[in-house]
Amino acid sequence: MESFKEIYEKEETLGKISFKGEYEDYGISEIHCIDFIGKIKDPNVTKISQSMNMTRGAISKITKKLLNNNLVDKYKKPDNDKEIYFKLTKLGEKLYKHHEIKHKQWEERNNEFFKDIDKEEQEIVASFLKKFNNYLDKMIELEGDV
Repeated sequence: MESFKEIYEKEETLGKISFKGEYEDYGISEIHCIDFIGKIKDPNVTKISQSMNMTRGAISKITKKLLNNNLVDKYKKPDNDKEIYFKLTKLGEKLYKHHEIKHKQWEERNNEFFKDIDKEEQEIVASFLKKFNNYLDKMIELEGDV
């Protein structure tokens, strides 16, 4: 587990280095929220919170900050006056596309490492991760909702 934690922390550090000087005013959750708004059809607080595994309250705070920073706009559908949806502004779209490019660069960087790992090792690791992921899903199911 310590190795997973170290890998996660190093990936986070590389992400911060990658965005240094460009988007330092935004947190990782804000960047990921923009990413989900760019990907989800008719994104609202509920859909975003489910996608990000965060509370609706946390997403409300994040989207409020994104609204104040002119990264997203909110809108309502004519047939549903209660529900608020979000869409990216031009500035938000620029950040979203930049984030997509960075992710592709990170993948390419990591693929450089993985190309030297033989197929058998890859299959063993993939199998382990799948089993561990399934185990965690079961634990989440047993423990209940966030």
